Order: sequence, then C-alpha cells, then structure tokens
Amino acid sequence: MVAFDSSKSVVSSAVEPTEFLGPVVLFLLMIIVGLQLTPQDFRRVLANPTTVAVGTLGQILLLPVMTWVVISLLGVDPIFGAGAVILAAAPGAGMSNVMAAVAGANVALSVTLTAVSSVLAVATLPALTALGMAVFIGDEIDIEVPVGTLMSQMVLFLLLPITAGMGLRARWGERTQAAIPWINRFAIVAIVLLTFSSAASSGAELPSGRAFSLAIAASVLWTICAMGIGYGLGSLLRLDPDDRFAFLIEFSARNIALAFIVAVSSMGRLELGFFSGSYAMTGFPAVIAIAVLRGRRRARSDSS
Repeated sequence: MVAFDSSKSVVSSAVEPTEFLGPVVLFLLMIIVGLQLTPQDFRRVLANPTTVAVGTLGQILLLPVMTWVVISLLGVDPIFGAGAVILAAAPGAGMSNVMAAVAGANVALSVTLTAVSSVLAVATLPALTALGMAVFIGDEIDIEVPVGTLMSQMVLFLLLPITAGMGLRARWGERTQAAIPWINRFAIVAIVLLTFSSAASSGAELPSGRAFSLAIAASVLWTICAMGIGYGLGSLLRLDPDDRFAFLIEFSARNIALAFIVAVSSMGRLELGFFSGSYAMTGFPAVIAIAVLRGRRRARSDSS
C-alpha cells in the first residue's frame, strides 16, 4: 500500500484555486456549446432513442467492467483501483460537450448523453462505487452522493448556459456562427488551463516509484479502452462518424470534479481520489487533443 500524509488539509487546498474559476469557465464554455445547437438537433436525436439508450447503458455497465480488467491486468494498488471505479461510475463531463463541438461531432447527442448519465448517476454512482469497494478492498462503504451538487450542476452549468447560447444563436444567427472558430480556440485553451490548474493545485502527497508509474499507465490505458468502447458501440449501431465520435468522447471524458467530491468529501479517503488526479493529468488532456485533431482535420476537409 502507498503511504499518504493525512495531516494536510487536501480538500481545502484542492478546491480553493478553482472554486470560482472552474464554475465561471464551465458556464462560459457551455454557452459556447449552446451557440452551436438548434432545436432541430435535439429532435433528430430524440427521434432515435435507441442510440441514447445504448450510449447511456454502455457507460453504466461496460466502463466499470473495463476498469476492473485494466486494474487487474496492471496490478495497480487496490485502493487506487477502487478510486478508478468511482471515476468510471461518474457521469460524462460537462466539458465533453465542448470537446464534441471542437471536434465537429454531434453536439446534441453529446449533450443528451451527458444529461441522462448525470441524472441517473444519483442512483448508479453509489451502487457502482460500493461494488468497487467490495471488489478491490473487500469493504463496502456507505456513500452519500452529493445529490444537491449534482442537480445544481445540471441546472446551473448545463441547462441554463446551453439555453442561453441557443437563444443568442436564434437572435443573432450568422454573427454567432462567424465567431465560432475563434470561440472554439478559447474553449481549447480554457479547458487545458483549467485541467492542469486543478491537477497542479491539488496539494496531495503523490505516491512514488512503481505505484505512481502503474497508476499513470492505468489511467492512460483506461482512457484508450474507454475511447475504444465508445467508438466500437457507435460502429455496432452503424452510426455516422459524427455520432461515433460523440460516443468516443462521452465514454472517455468523465466528470473529474464529481468523482473527486465523492472520493474525498463524501468518503473521506484521499487515496480514492488519486486515480481521478492521474486521469486529469493524462487521460483527459488526451481526449482534448484527439478532439482538437479531429476538428482541424474536418476543417481542412471542409475548406478543400
């Protein structure tokens, strides 16, 4: 097992630097997502509920199983494995919708999958996390999911700003569309800065040596496998490339903040939050990079 210094107030040091910056940036980024949506986008998605159902159930059922395989294969410390299950059980990140927009994927499908998985996480996250505790550390722990935080996040940082963005587009149409390429550049920079700022300001006593290397390797492999599962399911459903890439992003971009809150605040175990931290430093930036590359390739294709 890896030793941690529990004398430090990790929660306060991890939250303070981004306590205000994070919500503000996320709110602005979700307005950007709204600028690229119309009501017709949602009608097209809801006309095919099978896609949403498979995308949601795939995250709930397949990601935890994949997590168990990755952790067992690499022999990662069990406490980190349990933390990995928390990350897998967390819903898709709100910023996954921004990544879908940057990549030129189906933003409406991404938003729908994020919304559904976030609502269901009120029930699925505690159940899957308790299962992860039992599997990896042999001790089921009662978990109090921050329901109020989750629901307020849904309303304040997803529903309201997206609606505002759609309203701006409906009123100023072509002006907003002309600004989208520049706005997307801001989105990329903001996501990267916020991600690395959160990771750098955690103040946690990181494990060292082999335990650290294995945890980092596991987070990278976890991300790759999550991408593969998402894209593979989209291919099995014979979705078009934009929908498949939306699946790829939704499966691999997880809600790091919520996973950390459950691990450290609700359960009081810093070790359970470490895998989310290693994912924030490796896997999440990798998803951003792939979204950027796909967006640039699509822009070149459209201009040619």
